[in-house]
Amino acid sequence: MAKREQVIEETLGLIAQAQAEYEKIVEEVRSYCQKARELRYQADKLRCSGSSDPQVATEISKLLEQVNYYNHLADQKDGQPRLEILRRIDSLVREASGLREAVQCYRRIIIDPGSPERK
Repeated sequence: MAKREQVIEETLGLIAQAQAEYEKIVEEVRSYCQKARELRYQADKLRCSGSSDPQVATEISKLLEQVNYYNHLADQKDGQPRLEILRRIDSLVREASGLREAVQCYRRIIIDPGSPERK
């Protein structure tokens, strides 16, 4: 039984680790999206300035390229890696739940040898 409890603790540690990885990805996606919003706002301000200066048009183009870059980074992080970690967390939670139930059953058997689980 001590071995099962150890496995449960290890599994809970893996769940915590996977959740931390997930939170890191979520934070990265948020930061990329925030950067893209800021750059888009700067481009909009320049566009609304009404300037016909070619340098302003070039600057707007550069800002929008950066927006696309940060959106692309966010899409990459938000896609497959996030889904993989969510699947891993789900699998680990199911495993830990099954192990907890087994340990509880074994405890009932050991503590109460006449319990219905023994018969």
